[in-house]
Amino acid sequence: MKNNTLNGRDIVDSVLNSYSQVFFSKSKLLAFFLIVISFFDYGAGIGGLISVFIANALARFLGYNKYFLNSGLYGFNALLVGLGVGLFYQPSVPLYILITVAAVLTFFLTVVFQGVLGKYGLPYLSLPFLLAIWVVALSAGDLSALNISERGIYTYNELYALGGQTFVNIYEFLENHIRSSFIRIYFHSLGAIFFQTHLLAGIIIAIGLLIYSRITFVLSVLGYSVAYLFYHLVGIEFNSLGYTFIGFNYILTAIALGGYYLVPGKVSYGWIILLLPAVVLITTSTQQIFLTFKISPYSLPFNVIVLMFLYALKLREVRPKKLVETPVQLGKPEKNLYLYSGNLKRFPAAYPVSASLPFYGEWTINQGHNGEHTHKGAWRHAWDFVITDKNGAQFKGSGDFHEDYFCFGKTVLAPFDGTVVEAVNNVEDNTIGDINTKTNWGNTVIIKHNDYLYAKLSHLKFHSVEVKPGDQVKKGQIIGRCGNSGRSPYPHLHFQFQTTPYIGSVTLDYPFGHYLLKEENALTQKNFDFPKNKQMVVNPSKNEILSETLHFIPGQRLKIDVEVDSKKQKWQKLAGNFELHVETDVFNTTYIRCPQNAAKAYLYNDENLHYFTNFTGSKNTALYWFFISLFKVPLGFLPNSKIYDSIPLNMMFSGALKFLQDFIAPVFLFLKVDYALTIKEAGDILSSGDIKMAAVITKKIFGRETAKILAEIKIKQEGKIEIDIEFKEAKIKLICQNELD
Repeated sequence: MKNNTLNGRDIVDSVLNSYSQVFFSKSKLLAFFLIVISFFDYGAGIGGLISVFIANALARFLGYNKYFLNSGLYGFNALLVGLGVGLFYQPSVPLYILITVAAVLTFFLTVVFQGVLGKYGLPYLSLPFLLAIWVVALSAGDLSALNISERGIYTYNELYALGGQTFVNIYEFLENHIRSSFIRIYFHSLGAIFFQTHLLAGIIIAIGLLIYSRITFVLSVLGYSVAYLFYHLVGIEFNSLGYTFIGFNYILTAIALGGYYLVPGKVSYGWIILLLPAVVLITTSTQQIFLTFKISPYSLPFNVIVLMFLYALKLREVRPKKLVETPVQLGKPEKNLYLYSGNLKRFPAAYPVSASLPFYGEWTINQGHNGEHTHKGAWRHAWDFVITDKNGAQFKGSGDFHEDYFCFGKTVLAPFDGTVVEAVNNVEDNTIGDINTKTNWGNTVIIKHNDYLYAKLSHLKFHSVEVKPGDQVKKGQIIGRCGNSGRSPYPHLHFQFQTTPYIGSVTLDYPFGHYLLKEENALTQKNFDFPKNKQMVVNPSKNEILSETLHFIPGQRLKIDVEVDSKKQKWQKLAGNFELHVETDVFNTTYIRCPQNAAKAYLYNDENLHYFTNFTGSKNTALYWFFISLFKVPLGFLPNSKIYDSIPLNMMFSGALKFLQDFIAPVFLFLKVDYALTIKEAGDILSSGDIKMAAVITKKIFGRETAKILAEIKIKQEGKIEIDIEFKEAKIKLICQNELD
C-alpha cells in the first residue's frame, strides 16, 4: 500500500485536478478559476467539493492507481454530479446525504467505465456523471425531504452577498455592455459546464482557458461558432442555449477532438467543422426524447460524437500523418503539438518498425523507387544496391567477371528481427550481361517481422544463403552474400518491403529507420527516410562507448558538476554539484530527474540513437542544458557524421512570442529551434578512443536566426561526459559521470 500513502500534496493535487480535468487539464491555475466560479452558487460549490473529496477518498482507501487519482480522473465526474445536485436543492442534511450517495455511485460507475472502455483504448469522458445525474433527476419526484432551490431568483442580492457592491457593479456593467447574443450565449455555455447561469462565470472560465492554453481557448470559440452557424443555417432556435445546460457540448467536443485526443492541426480543426453539425442534431433530437422524462441530455451528445470518432480512428489500417491520436498525452494542446512536431520523424506513427540497411559499409543506390529499367507499377517501391569506387565505377578491370564487381560476395544482413519464411539458394549466378528470366528473383530470402511487414532480399550468390525457412533471425545477422542470380545482368542486391510472404509479392512503400547519407565526404543521419537513386548510404556501426554512456538505466545515479562564467546572476545560480536519478514513470518511460529542483528530462534509446523527447520543470537548471546539448545522438562510430533535428519550440521560447505562436500553432509555426550535431572524433572499430562532438542549437523567428548556442561535447572512455556550452550571456561547463565511478 506504499503507493497510496496519504500526504497533503497528493490530496491537493487530486482535488485541484478534479476541477481542471473537466477541461482535460491538470493546470492548478485553471482549477483555481473553476473553484471560484463553482461557488457563485454556494450550494453547487459545496456539493461539488463534497463529491470530489468523497470520490478521491474512496479511490485512495480502496487502493486505486495513484497516478490516475492525483490526476483527478476519479474525481471530475463526481464533481459534476455534486455541482448539479447541489444547484437544484436547498442546502440541508438530507441533501448532503444524497450528494454523498451520488458521489459513491459516480465513483464506481467511473471504475466500471474505465475498465470497459479502457479495453478499447477509449476514455470514459463524462458517462459516469450522466448516469448518476439521471438517476438522481428521475428520483426527484420522490425526494420529498428536499426543497427545490430558490437561488437565482434574486441575482443581485446573491451577487452582493458574494462580493459586495463592487461585484454587483461589475456584473451590471457586463450585462449592460455585452449585448450580442452570440457572445452572451458563448459565455453562458462555458458557465453551464459548471452549472452556473451567471454571465460572469463564463467570462472567468474564458479568461482561465486563455491563460491556461491558447489552443483550448480558440477551440472553444471554434466549436461554439460552428454550432451557432449551423443552428442559423438550418433554422433551429438558438437562444435556448442561454438558459439550458447543453450548449457546452459544442465547446467540449471541439476541445477534446481538436486539441486533446488528437494532435492539434489543420486537419483536426477541419474535422471539428465537419462533426459539430452532428453534435447539434444529436443535441436537438435527444432534447425532445428527454423532455418526456423531464430531464436534460446534459453532455450526452459530446460523449456520443467523441467516443464514436475516436473508436472509428482506431479501426484504421493506414494512419495519415495529418490526423494522429496524441502519442504522449502532456495535458496541454500546445505541448502535445510542439512535442509531436519535433518527434514526427523520430517516431512516425505510420512506421512502427525501424529497419536497418541490409549490409556493412558504403553502398550506392543504382536504381531506386520508380526505376529506369524495373521497379515499375505495383513493384515500384524497391531499391537496387551496388558498391562503387571514388569514380563511381561498380567494378575494377574489364568488369567481365563476378569478382571484378566490388559488391559481389559481400555480406547481406537481416534488416530487422523476424522469421525466415522463404529461402532460395540453388540458382546459379549469371554470366555478366546475361539474365535468368525463368527464376526471376534468383536466390532470395524473405523475412517476416509481423503479419503486415516482410523484407525480401534477392539476386543473392549461389549457395551463399545461410538461413532456411522457420529460422529466427536478429537484426544485423548474416543471411547470405550479394550475387548475380535471377534477372540480374550484373551483381547487385535487390531489396524491398512487402505485406505478404511470397517471392512475387508487390512492394510496400516503407522507409529505412536510421542510416547515414554520404555527401561530399560528410555523413548525414537520416531517420525513417527513403534513399534515392545515386545516393551513397552507410549503415552506422555502434560505438560501444557512446552506447554504454548514453544507456541510462532506471536506478542509476549520476553526478553533475556545473561551472559558470557569466556576469548575470541568473546564470551564476546554475553553478554547483547536483545528483541526477534515472527513473521510469507509470507508462514505463525512462527519464532523468534532478531531486534538487524536480526537473525531468525524458529519453528514449532504440540502440541506434539516443533521444531526449521532453523536458519538464525549471529551465534554469543543469539538467536542462544536459538535455539541450545531448538532445539527439547517433550511437554510430563514424567521424564527420552529422545529425539534424528540431527541438520543440516551447523548450526554448517563452513570453509574448510564444503566447502569439500558440494561437496559430496548429496552422503555422513561425518559431523554430534547429539542432545540429557533428561527431568530430569517435576512435575506430577496434579501439574506441574519446568521442568529441559539437552541437549547435539555433533559434529562428520566421526563418531568421536570432540566437545560437554552441556545445562542445567530450565522452571519455571511462564514461565521463564533459560539455562546454557557450552563448551570448554565459559559458557553462558540465561534468557528468556515474555516481559509482
